[in-house]
Amino acid sequence: MMQPLTRLFPVVAAAVLALSGCVDPLPPRWHDLPGTVRLDLGLHWNGAPMALGDTVTDHLGHPVTLTNVQFYLNGLELQDLDGTWHSVGDIRLVDFNRDAPTVVEEVPPGTYTAMRFGVGIPKALNTNIDPASYPNDHPLSFQGSSGMFWTWSTGYIFLKYEGKAGTAVGEPIEAPISYHLGTDLSYRTITLPFAYPMYVTARQVLPIPVAFDGARLLDGPAGSIDVIEDPVSHNAPGTELPDRLLALLETSFYLP
Repeated sequence: MMQPLTRLFPVVAAAVLALSGCVDPLPPRWHDLPGTVRLDLGLHWNGAPMALGDTVTDHLGHPVTLTNVQFYLNGLELQDLDGTWHSVGDIRLVDFNRDAPTVVEEVPPGTYTAMRFGVGIPKALNTNIDPASYPNDHPLSFQGSSGMFWTWSTGYIFLKYEGKAGTAVGEPIEAPISYHLGTDLSYRTITLPFAYPMYVTARQVLPIPVAFDGARLLDGPAGSIDVIEDPVSHNAPGTELPDRLLALLETSFYLP
């Protein structure tokens, strides 16, 4: 004989309640899931892509071949339509010796109008910390820093810009160029407004090309540098050549 529905209801309800205790909470709504921003870092010279090992000509007519360009990119932030900055990144080492360096960070969905990041290491992490305390794949470890560390007292090298130059086109390219910038006072913040608002959607990747222009580090609104007369700087701010390099660094990045 069939059971009346009214008698079955308590049994069904109890079974549902029992099962619900084993089910995970509801997943986040789709639009609450993060998206991803991928910075595609490119090495440029006077606005055009270049590669390490290429021979180019600087503002004074010197042939230049860059052999090593590395820098620390720290604390990527994005600015929303209200002007609020959102921190989305950590410390990354950008090394143009590697193919197509990228920086990938999760980002809350939204519309953004600008980005900014530091070039260098924050003061709290720059000195008096043993690089051996980091795992090998961390950008501040001995292995992960790829030679971008001086000593415990002076800290990390924020930027390396190395190569060779000649006195004139057609002359041997033999004079060394070696610019190393570091110490706490060398930390610089780069702000790059977007040409139009960028919209980040959930679970989607937004690629953003970012160029470092090697020519701009030698010549720009803040002055110019003669790589033959001033080929080496491994100093902190407060001396003339490093101060010029740091001023030029601030205009060496752009969005192509």
